[in-house]
Amino acid sequence: MGSDSTQKAASAGADQPPSILNLWISTYRNCPKLYIPGTHLNLAYILASTAVLLLARQLSDWIFVNIFLWPAAAKMTMESAACAVSGLQATLFVPSLGACLLTAKPSYRPCGKMTDSQPWWQDAAKALIHFCTGYMLYDSIMLCVDTWDAATGRPNLSSADLMFIGHHFATTFYMATALLQGAGHQSAMILMFLGELTSPLMNAHAVLKFAVKIHPDSTLIYNALVYSEYIFAVVYLPMRAVLGPLAAAHLTYDLLLTKEGRLNCFVFITLLWMPMCWGVLFGSIPWIEETWEMVQDGLTLKYGPDYDYGDEYIHHHTDL
Repeated sequence: MGSDSTQKAASAGADQPPSILNLWISTYRNCPKLYIPGTHLNLAYILASTAVLLLARQLSDWIFVNIFLWPAAAKMTMESAACAVSGLQATLFVPSLGACLLTAKPSYRPCGKMTDSQPWWQDAAKALIHFCTGYMLYDSIMLCVDTWDAATGRPNLSSADLMFIGHHFATTFYMATALLQGAGHQSAMILMFLGELTSPLMNAHAVLKFAVKIHPDSTLIYNALVYSEYIFAVVYLPMRAVLGPLAAAHLTYDLLLTKEGRLNCFVFITLLWMPMCWGVLFGSIPWIEETWEMVQDGLTLKYGPDYDYGDEYIHHHTDL
């Protein structure tokens, strides 16, 4: 009898969500339900996530100018404030996403159905997917705001900006269609996890490479940049060159070449997902090449104090 009680207690404990997921579950369950017609996307949660991130960006802008004393309206300040928000959201988002993937029932499987997992897991996964969608909307909005041209009355988007917005639209489509059919969401989640895992390091490096220009005499900032650049390269390279393609190959096999994959997910939708999945990886090749060079260079900076980012990034240093 004692053994049965122990087993029941252990089973009950195993059915409880990891504590890191409790906030996501609670906010999702308590958020008003305002579904986009024909989908399982809760517009209220998406817009709430977007609003929180927009507020975080405003706070980040204020901190860089008023606390760090960076020049207001400078492109370096604007981009660094944006990177700070992106890095922070990834720092909070990625561990939760990892916990969700590790507790999927019966186990991680790209073609798995949403209903295969416990109700708390379903709410956690939906919250994370909706938050990610909210981030995509926030980032698209801020790209337009940051590049707004008052003379023409429209954003002056570069080809790189348009690529980012296209990426965000494709990611949102992937997640929305996975929720719509009730399966395939874990394939989106593993891609998000591996894609965002290096985001805190990438964004820290992005801020520091501008900080060393704003404060060229700071030995602390310079040393932090040296190590952040090398650590970022060492982590990013295997993630995008090895683990990313392996995960993409596995989910491609599971979704298209297994009976369960073809039953759980509409083949037509899966075929639409494939260019999105593999396109991001192929689009990472220039970054892979650059981080490989960084690894080879060791602690020799690529983006040092004298690096030329172009005329729009020129900052004339003054003692503050």
